[in-house]
Amino acid sequence: MSESAKKVKIKHPIDVHSVSINEDPFHHNAYVISLPLDSEPSYVWQAFFEETVWSSLDFWDRKAMVAGKELKLTTTRNDLEDKLKWLERIVDDTNSRVEEHNRKAKWEKKAKEPERADTEAIRQELSKWSVRGY
Repeated sequence: MSESAKKVKIKHPIDVHSVSINEDPFHHNAYVISLPLDSEPSYVWQAFFEETVWSSLDFWDRKAMVAGKELKLTTTRNDLEDKLKWLERIVDDTNSRVEEHNRKAKWEKKAKEPERADTEAIRQELSKWSVRGY
């Protein structure tokens, strides 16, 4: 059975002076920008995030990954505002997938309830039968 997951957002407003910005040691003119998240994502959220990033057509000129309570965006300065909007869309799409996942998990849990009730009824019948001493 699937477990439910919590949605995660980029923490706004961002304190621009506390955001870590470092040169990427592997790519010339690229930077790693660490953006704060409002909470640490579950493995479910992270898996959906990675799938969403990798399926994005814009992935070729930027990279994004989760590290604890931060999103790390590796990119050049070119069109940075568009890249930040792209990242926000990725987070929103990830949260939509989490909502769908949670609906499915809730449905699966509800579907198992009658099965549990049947199991308990069988146990009660077995306990009555075992007392009779057949």
